[in-house]
Amino acid sequence: MYKLLLADDESIIREGIAAMVNWGALDVTLCASCADAFAALDSMTDDMPDLLLTDVRMPGMTGLELIERARLMNPMLESMVLSGFEEFEYARQAMKYGVREYLVKPCTKEEIEDAIRRACLEVDKRRERALQLRGEREDQVHRLMVALNEIVSGPLPVEGIERRLLEMEKTVQDISVLRDALFAALTGGVEPAQAEWAFSMIQDVLHAGEHPVPVMAACLVKLRGTGHEVRGFVQQMTDYVHENYSNEALSLQFIADEVLYRNAEYIGRAFSHATGLKFSAYLLKVRMEHAKALMAAHREMRSYEIAEQVGMGGNPHYFSQMFRKYTGITPKEYRARMDVSSEK
Repeated sequence: MYKLLLADDESIIREGIAAMVNWGALDVTLCASCADAFAALDSMTDDMPDLLLTDVRMPGMTGLELIERARLMNPMLESMVLSGFEEFEYARQAMKYGVREYLVKPCTKEEIEDAIRRACLEVDKRRERALQLRGEREDQVHRLMVALNEIVSGPLPVEGIERRLLEMEKTVQDISVLRDALFAALTGGVEPAQAEWAFSMIQDVLHAGEHPVPVMAACLVKLRGTGHEVRGFVQQMTDYVHENYSNEALSLQFIADEVLYRNAEYIGRAFSHATGLKFSAYLLKVRMEHAKALMAAHREMRSYEIAEQVGMGGNPHYFSQMFRKYTGITPKEYRARMDVSSEK
């Protein structure tokens, strides 16, 4: 489907074209019919067409000026010109703006529809080329992002990072490709709670002017520090769980408030990303593994005693439910299996 905007100061021309063209057969929608270039530009602000069919001579702004401004708004726009027979100079100027279709008034239905068909083919070519270029750019951004992540995880000092970035800059035609790769590394390498930090880094790069590499290098150094920081407090969390699993009050919020002094949602996401488990699942695993060890070492221990030692508050029913969730069997069934194994 294509959208066409028609601009002509003669209402009889606009109404005639709107009525005579078989829009459905062309797979084209007449999205706007405007009496001058100003109205056309205003319409484009909200509803950008794929095709522009415009008269050359209109009050206030010519059709060629309209084409020039419209192309700034939409470089993919395909334009067609309507003009009188004597206005050859306009036709010559229209070619400078990439206009391929120049229709001389009065036009027949067939001439207009053929011009629209050819214009649609040009739109297809531009779309196809744009998709190809977009794909190539996305591939390049991805490759550079992988390289930047390797830099972040590597041992290069700041000076080495800057040299590496300068080498990477030489491999791209447009520094914005390297910039986009950095943004992808930033947004993919930090937790959502650090979005404000990442945004400030992006703003620094955007305001770095023509030579952003030193600022980009500083961003990678900070991103590296953030990664170490995350790994550090996740290790703190796992260590604390192994040392304090018997504490009934132990929870993600408890660790956030009493141990790390950080946002619980943030450390929870970081923990899950680093360990592959939610904090609750990790805590349950540690508690149940200790429970299994106690059952094996102390056959005489009752369930309420084990529950108390692994942070279940001496509640045998709760302990039994959690044990079954973790192992798939009840504590009693687990003990029975141990007895059978020991008899063999």
